[in-house]
Amino acid sequence: MFLEKHSRFFRRYNITFAPRHKGAPYLPLSADPSEYSIRDALQECIDAEQAMDVQPNGDIIELMAVEHRPRQKALVMLFHRASPNAAEPAYRKKARAQAGRKVTVRESVKQKDEEQSVSAHLVIHDTQIERGVFRAALEEIPGISMSAARLIAAKALSEYRYDFERNRLTKQTYSVVKAEGLKSETLTNALKDGQINFITLVRPAKPDFIDSEGLFEPINEVMKIRVTGSLTSRNWRERILNLAERAKEDGWQDFNIDIGLEDNRKRTVKLDRDQQAKEILFVRSELVQFGVALPVCSVDFSDEVIRKATAIAKE
Repeated sequence: MFLEKHSRFFRRYNITFAPRHKGAPYLPLSADPSEYSIRDALQECIDAEQAMDVQPNGDIIELMAVEHRPRQKALVMLFHRASPNAAEPAYRKKARAQAGRKVTVRESVKQKDEEQSVSAHLVIHDTQIERGVFRAALEEIPGISMSAARLIAAKALSEYRYDFERNRLTKQTYSVVKAEGLKSETLTNALKDGQINFITLVRPAKPDFIDSEGLFEPINEVMKIRVTGSLTSRNWRERILNLAERAKEDGWQDFNIDIGLEDNRKRTVKLDRDQQAKEILFVRSELVQFGVALPVCSVDFSDEVIRKATAIAKE
C-alpha cells in the first residue's frame, strides 16, 4: 500500500484510561513532572527503550515520543513501524519515445543497520467526555494499528505503579487502557456512494464426518455470498434483514457485510442481533488533505498533522 504525499486517512476512537483497582484515583493525561500522569508513564517506558512490540513477522512497532501540547489541548504520540525484512522499494521510469527499453526500474538500497520504516501520530484530545474517556484520532499507516498502539501503552502503564489510600490503608495500583473505534457512519449513507460486495455467514461446523481419534476438531463453517444485484441506500434494509433472518433460522450466527467505499477502501460491518431493526453504524476513516508533503517516516512531530488530527478528535 502506497502512502500519498499530501493526504492521510484518520480514524476516530474513544480511549479510556482507568485505575486497575476500584476506588483509586484516575491519572491525568499530563501533569507537573513531580506528579503521576499518563504522559509520564509513557515517557518512562520510552526512556527505558521498552515501549515496543515485536510482530510475528519480525516487524517492530515502537513508541518513539510523547508530548503534551497545551495549546492544542492534546497528548500526542509518535509511533514507528520498522521492518528489517522488508523488500527494498523500487522506482519505475517510463520513457515515451526512446529506442530500446522503454521502462527502467531503480531499487533504493538500504545501508547497514537501516530498516525500512513508517511513522504515525496518535492524538488524544485532553478534554474528558466522561470520566477517564477521551476522544482520539489515529493516523492510518499500514502496520500501525490501534491494537498495537494500545498494547504498547498498556505495557507502559502496567509498570507504572502509584499509591492510593483506601479504608485508611495504603495500596498500590496502575492504569489500564481501552480503545474503541467511534461508530459514526451509517450504512444507509455509505451506500449513496459505495456498494455491498460480499456477505459472509458463519456458524459452528457440523462434525458429522470428523473422526473421534482427536486428530481433527471442527471449528466454523463459513459461507461467502457475492452480491450481484443492486443494494442501495433505499432497499438494503429490507433485502439484508430478510436474508439475515433466514440465515438465522438455518443456524448461521454471524452475519458480516463487506462494503466498498468511494475512497477505494473497504469495511467489514458485523450485523449484531440487536441491530436488525435499527440503522447499522460502523467506523469509517476520514480523508484529510495537506498543503505540505508529509514524509513516510519522521522522528519529529508534524504540527500540521497534530492540528488536523486534533480537530478530528474533537468533532
